[in-house]
Amino acid sequence: MPRLWLLLALPLLAFPARARAFWLLGFSSAETQPPGTAGFIGGTGGQLTEVRGALSYTPFLAHAGLRVGLLPDLDIGYRLTTVALPYNEGGPTLGGQLDLKLRLTPEGAAWRFAVGADGALAWLDFAGSSELAWSPGGFALLTHALGRGVDGSLEARYAYTAVPGPGNDLHAIGGSAGLKIDLGAGAALRPELGAFDFVGQLRGATANGWGVQYGAVLSARAW
Repeated sequence: MPRLWLLLALPLLAFPARARAFWLLGFSSAETQPPGTAGFIGGTGGQLTEVRGALSYTPFLAHAGLRVGLLPDLDIGYRLTTVALPYNEGGPTLGGQLDLKLRLTPEGAAWRFAVGADGALAWLDFAGSSELAWSPGGFALLTHALGRGVDGSLEARYAYTAVPGPGNDLHAIGGSAGLKIDLGAGAALRPELGAFDFVGQLRGATANGWGVQYGAVLSARAW
């Protein structure tokens, strides 16, 4: 069954996203991928943002990613995403993000804690030109078992977005709450909801605002 879900989700890897949304949700927990194995996620969700009094709503945004275990408490992830830019300001195209996650608590502990660092690259249609933007950031995850086969996670995340040119400087910070619902055979459903603040400037003008995101992905063992 997990292999079937993987095949169904693979088309998301080729999703030609010019959608006006980006993922700050992590769809992850404090557990790390076992060494030498890989896990796949695929799903969708949406977001609502408000910047400079203008609302922007994206009801559909595909998402896909892959995590590979490096050490017993360290893994690496890649996902298709775009950099954190309020989308009444520009039109992002599809980009990619790499992250490293380090678990700081023993495997199988009742309370699990992990920290990580990430970076994203994406081309943007911005101010009438195409620009390559980059976005480094970091996150912290706290996970606890809520019941048989159900884990709950809280995540804090920060991302900085750098767009070439003067007067472009934007920070995104916020948090999310998510569940991991075991479906058996190594598969799980992961719904998540988060809220974020934007602080900074674009084209020399203040670009403060807020955003709310929701989504759900299926995760499965890739190998």
